[in-house]
Amino acid sequence: MDQERVWSEFKNGSKQAFESVYNYCIDDMYAYGLKLNSNKELVKDCIQQVFVDIYERRQVLSNPQNIKYYVLKALKHQIYKRQKKEKKKSNIDEFSELKFKTPYNFEDKKIISEIDEKKQRLIKKALGSLSSKQREIMYLRFTTGMEYTEIAEMVGIDHNSVRKQVYRSIKKLRNSEIFDDYKSIILFYSALSIP
Repeated sequence: MDQERVWSEFKNGSKQAFESVYNYCIDDMYAYGLKLNSNKELVKDCIQQVFVDIYERRQVLSNPQNIKYYVLKALKHQIYKRQKKEKKKSNIDEFSELKFKTPYNFEDKKIISEIDEKKQRLIKKALGSLSSKQREIMYLRFTTGMEYTEIAEMVGIDHNSVRKQVYRSIKKLRNSEIFDDYKSIILFYSALSIP
């Protein structure tokens, strides 16, 4: 997809371009949203609000280099605002209530069906050893393919810190039992992309 052209057409009112943006982003938005909040209806409402907002404000929006990054960041802010409103807290730090979750829906992926129960437990244990922020960074880097600078802005830390977090996370995971053989490594990385 030529992101620059599609975004330009969308800003000029093309419904086809808006549909292209929607189709390009919706699956990643839903998967990412569920990792921030497990309430499916809340996530769907927030996704809808993001698209309503960008459609209504399309003429004044900037031109993002990466549309997916742009909408994922907007979704994260929307979920935060919604949680803050629902909890009726006025003095919480931005994103302090967002905990990045990694659900384990192994039934939906054919390759994962080959993992025995022990491997599933090892994957859960390995991912569980990472902090919420580390899991989010790993997801954004390896599942959505975001650049370090985009991730840095998304999670609110310096891009060099993001690189260090990725390095530390990989190092920590390599020390896990899941990395005893190459097949386990492949299965582990395929599990990272499970929504």
